[in-house]
Amino acid sequence: MENLSSTPVTGPVTPAERDYIVTALQTTQQLLHEAVDGLTDAQLTFKPNADRWSIAECVEHIVLVERGIFRAIQYGMSLPAKPEKRSEIKVSDVDLVRATRGRSRLLAAPEPFVPTGKYGDTSATVALFDQVRTADTDFAQTAEGDLRTHYFDHFILGRLDLYQALLLIASHGERHRKQIDDVKATPGYPQS
Repeated sequence: MENLSSTPVTGPVTPAERDYIVTALQTTQQLLHEAVDGLTDAQLTFKPNADRWSIAECVEHIVLVERGIFRAIQYGMSLPAKPEKRSEIKVSDVDLVRATRGRSRLLAAPEPFVPTGKYGDTSATVALFDQVRTADTDFAQTAEGDLRTHYFDHFILGRLDLYQALLLIASHGERHRKQIDDVKATPGYPQS
């Protein structure tokens, strides 16, 4: 994902912002595929230690979170626009992306987003990821209405507008794609 400019939000999503989020969603989808395609079951299920996730668990977590955020986006768009609530947003687009993609601060996932193997094997989970990501991307390309005046409340970042929720989806996927790279770099990771 390219870096965003730090210009303040002054109105509806611009064509450049729409292009940015569509590209970010597509790029991070491709990067996840590159990270997991061709891995063996031993590689997918290897855990660096008992309290760290395997690659398969990372993929499932991405799907769980994206499905949850996308449902919140759909709900947020069903509510009336509230331009007066913009002042409640405390994080910039740039800071949101940096905070989400960065891996210096590790956070425990809320219980509904902890992987349990509910989607079956990793190929089934990746297929579900592709379905969810396609819906995210289609929405980003075609959404009508001002995404900047509809909102989503995040448990850490607070109130976000729905454009920022889409940024969160792409950035969160990238965060865990980096975690997959970390798993692959762990001593003892299976070579096949």
